[in-house]
Amino acid sequence: MSDPYQVLGIARGADDAAVRAAYLAAVRLHPPERDAERFAAVRRAFDAVASERLRLEHALFDRDPPTLEGLLHWLEADFSPRRPDAASLLRLLKGGA
Repeated sequence: MSDPYQVLGIARGADDAAVRAAYLAAVRLHPPERDAERFAAVRRAFDAVASERLRLEHALFDRDPPTLEGLLHWLEADFSPRRPDAASLLRLLKGGA
């Protein structure tokens, strides 16, 4: 998916009013009867970031899938050695994972 903020020409911190204003301006520039493909892209971008909830969903879930290297880097950054708790030791001794 292309970046909806770039399609609409707005900053990532834009509020509902700014998103709506950018959408209406883009629709005036690219009406569906003149440029249906561009209008569809503008509509998809607006549908992705129209409200605060949708912007949060987009920020959390509309990303490229993570790579193995990226996941390992993320895990290493948060890793801190610590003593295992009793439950995990018992699970290990019983043969469960």
